[in-house]
Amino acid sequence: MTSPLLLNRSEPLPSVLVVDDDARVRSFMRIALQGIARLVEASDGEHALRALEQQGSSLDLVLVDQVIPKPSGLEILRLVRLDWPWIPVVMITGFSSEGLAIQALRAGARDYLRKPIELDQLRQTVVNLTRARPSATRPGPESPVEESAQAAVEPARAIHRGIDRALAFVCGHFTEAITLSEVAREASLSKFYFCRLFHREMGLSFREYVQGLRVRRAGTLLADPRLSVTEVAYAVGFNDLSHFIKVFRRTVGIPPSEYRKAIRSS
Repeated sequence: MTSPLLLNRSEPLPSVLVVDDDARVRSFMRIALQGIARLVEASDGEHALRALEQQGSSLDLVLVDQVIPKPSGLEILRLVRLDWPWIPVVMITGFSSEGLAIQALRAGARDYLRKPIELDQLRQTVVNLTRARPSATRPGPESPVEESAQAAVEPARAIHRGIDRALAFVCGHFTEAITLSEVAREASLSKFYFCRLFHREMGLSFREYVQGLRVRRAGTLLADPRLSVTEVAYAVGFNDLSHFIKVFRRTVGIPPSEYRKAIRSS
């Protein structure tokens, strides 16, 4: 019987950039992903950036170790989010603490893998993230909670050019501590006019829009049993657990703990 992880041979294999300074890890990835992906390998941050500049338009996924020289894995993640926002990034770490995972998820990583990497988890992660290339600015819903929040954050018609630029910026940075001043500057508008125009164009306030994006992301992360509700809250940009629970419940209808139980029982 053919493995469910093997892709349709009539379709080209997705391209995956693997960034790790340990040749043994790259060799493991090469063998583990044979028949699933075409690998592009880089031994450090500089090589990774060259690969991105040359092949960024054709890459479907980046797997990057956090501890690599020139620049670090987190810096590679930030640069990919800025210049190649359509490429999902998975962070690899040898640390036992979840602290790095939270930092990576908050910076925009789609997932993380802990060393020693489990073969099945690696293969499943690659298949899941390369099945369809997401939109650069408006990824589709990935779970029921994302669908419930989506109506509150996506416009149904053409909008003001400045607001469109602001939306693209926010979608790339909503897990960070972005300020109204930063976003208004991206839109080339004053803060006062930006707030009025944003509400008129989107039908909700800028703050509500950002919260909607964070709730959508939280819905995806709550399916990961490795992360506590508190860690999910911090990963999506909330700095206060009670505030996160309040916003999540108002948006979805149930608190995050109940939503997690519903996922596990489905």
